Amino acid sequence: MEESNQSKVVIIGGGPASLTAAYELSKRGMEAFVLEKEQTVGGISKTVNYKNYYFDLGGHRFSTKVKQVDEMWREILRDDFLQRKRLSRIYYNKKFFYYPLRPMNALWGLGLWKCGRKVSIQRT
Repeated sequence: MEESNQSKVVIIGGGPASLTAAYELSKRGMEAFVLEKEQTVGGISKTVNYKNYYFDLGGHRFSTKVKQVDEMWREILRDDFLQRKRLSRIYYNKKFFYYPLRPMNALWGLGLWKCGRKVSIQRT
């Protein structure tokens, strides 16, 4: 058997980040082995069937402000990349906050005192 100078990488876990890493490495000519303990890949971004009921594990929305990441997912998924307008919010202390967080919404919802207190605690 001939030895190769090609780099080989083992990636533990078959979630979106691991699959992205394997894909990018393969595009650069590196051999990537993805090890996943489950029968299917997807990590916490998959849907499972339990007694004929479907449950989503984790978030199923993709959001990025990084152009290269957005382009890569569009390259992979092509026509299967679906866009939907959705409103995401965090329910905290009997109030809703936008997700991703918006500074003025957080300031208004938490109050000036709590926000100021959090900043001063983090600086010490």
